[in-house]
Amino acid sequence: MRPSLPAPWTAWSGHDEMSFDPGAAGVIADLQGRLNAVADPATKAWFENYLKHVIGYRGVKTPVVTRIVAEWRREHGLERLPDDDQLALARSLIEERLAEDKFAGILYMQKYLVRRVQPDRLLAVAEELFAKGAFFDWSTSDWFSVRVLAPLLRLGRTGTAERIAGWRTAENLWQRRAAIVPFRAVVRDQSYHPFIDTTVAALVGERERFIQTGIGWVLSDMSKVHPHVAAGLVERHFDDLSAEVIRRHTRYLPDHERYKARKRRGAIR
Repeated sequence: MRPSLPAPWTAWSGHDEMSFDPGAAGVIADLQGRLNAVADPATKAWFENYLKHVIGYRGVKTPVVTRIVAEWRREHGLERLPDDDQLALARSLIEERLAEDKFAGILYMQKYLVRRVQPDRLLAVAEELFAKGAFFDWSTSDWFSVRVLAPLLRLGRTGTAERIAGWRTAENLWQRRAAIVPFRAVVRDQSYHPFIDTTVAALVGERERFIQTGIGWVLSDMSKVHPHVAAGLVERHFDDLSAEVIRRHTRYLPDHERYKARKRRGAIR
């Protein structure tokens, strides 16, 4: 049996904005202990090699992290905390250095907060996390985009798309990538196409691979549901799109082979 921990709602005084100190109750340390208890060295090595050692792992696969987070939340009665304090807890996890801790915080936001907390509040926390360097690899950045930002877009609240797309001018690389990647979730909805068009136009001139592939994933998904729109984006920005994007992310378009040949000819010149 696990040793009992002090109830997390005794760990702070008052309910000032984001005032909860998750460390005071040992709740984060308990979660980390649970993750360590099931960590597998082979899984750790595989993930770290795949991510080229830009981020450390404990060695816990996603379904196991998901289960542990749910058990941990239930056993500590975290659902009884005010939403702002649960958001502080999730943010603290994302600020940790190891991938599974970040995944735990992202999963917490996705499963328990996206539909409860005002989008502006979540997006303000997201901007703080980017500014503090909490995201420093494509994997955790994309997890956040897919599991938190994309669901926010799907909710269709006024101003959400504008704010996320506005990150295209951010200084932080991963925040700029997050200005486009979440729109993969809404490519079917034509009301989002102006945001995609404007964001691609702003970002496509960058040679940075992770910006190019972020654009590429949106093009790829767009090409499955609105191929004429995707083809229009490719034609408008062909010279700025990388050879990798043309090769990997236009394969669902009828002119894929022609695009590849055209890009090869351009490279030879």
